[in-house]
Amino acid sequence: MYEHFTPGRNIWKKVSRWLFFTMERIFVLVIVFGITYLMIKSFYPYNIGRYGLILIISNALLAGFLILPSPSNPMGLMYQEILRGILKSSKHATGDLTAITENKKREEN
Repeated sequence: MYEHFTPGRNIWKKVSRWLFFTMERIFVLVIVFGITYLMIKSFYPYNIGRYGLILIISNALLAGFLILPSPSNPMGLMYQEILRGILKSSKHATGDLTAITENKKREEN
């Protein structure tokens, strides 16, 4: 049964049947909840209280947002879209580059 490997079967990108959790989404959730745990331990060491619960709920909503599919690339996640926007903020958008490109057909006429 496991003697042959079929190409194109990437286990890291394979969508599971339970809530569409891939390994990438699980890693994002683990990282966000790990950061949340460290924040709770440092800010509220003795009693979580009302503000600690607000922090937990807001980070849970943030984690849910980060694992949604991105609008420009349905196979990507929202955290990739956000990082791409932050890291490439100094570069021009594709529409800007095509708007300033000269049209060769106009030059020939």
